[in-house]
Amino acid sequence: MLRIHFVRHGQTEWNVIKKLQGHLNSPLTEEGVEQTELLYEKLRYVDFNKIYTSPQGRALHTAKILKGKKDIEILELSEIMEMGFGDVEGLEKEKFRAKHPEAFMNLWTDAIKYDPSDFAGESFIEVEKRAIEGLKKLVAENKVGDIMVVSHGMILKVIFGYVLGHDLNKFWIDPVPQNTSVTTISYSDGKFKMENFSNIEHLENLEEISYI
Repeated sequence: MLRIHFVRHGQTEWNVIKKLQGHLNSPLTEEGVEQTELLYEKLRYVDFNKIYTSPQGRALHTAKILKGKKDIEILELSEIMEMGFGDVEGLEKEKFRAKHPEAFMNLWTDAIKYDPSDFAGESFIEVEKRAIEGLKKLVAENKVGDIMVVSHGMILKVIFGYVLGHDLNKFWIDPVPQNTSVTTISYSDGKFKMENFSNIEHLENLEEISYI
C-alpha cells in the first residue's frame, strides 16, 4: 500500500494580509517557519521514500524544512502548483472583489460558474485536469511506503475532492486545508482512500490564518 501525506505550505506574508498568491510567491512568515518546524518534529520518524513539492518558493521552503538532514530526494512537480489567478494575483481580497465582483463571489461559492477569463486565470476545470495528472504521476512512480507532497490550498482541495468522488458542483462542501496541515491518503489496488484530513495537531495553540 502507498500512503501519500499531503502538506500545505507554511503560513506566508500574503496569507496574513489576504493577498491572492496563485502563481506568484510570498515568503513564509516567522510563524510559518515555526509551524513547519513543529510539523517536522511530528513527522521526523516517518520513513518517507521521497518528498514531492510544488516548484513555488513557499512550498519548496516548507519541503526543505521538512526534509531536515535526512537523505531524502526532493522532486519538483509542476502539476501541483497553486491555481493560477492571472492578473489579480498580488491583489488584496477586497480589491479583487471590487474589480471582479461576480468572479470573486463564484470563486468562493460556485466552482462551475467561476469564470476567470477576464483576468486570464485558470478555471477549476483546467486546475482539476492538471491536478489529476499530477496525482496519477505520483501513483505511477511510487508503489508502496510513504511519500510526502508539499503543495497549496486550492490545488490540494481539488485533489481531495477527486479522491472523495466530489464533482466540481460539490467543491465547497469541504474546507480548504490549513497551513502545514497533513492530509493522508492511501492508494491500493487502484483505489484511493482518505485516512486523515487537514490534521493540525502539531500547531497546538498557534493562531491559524488561511487565505489562498
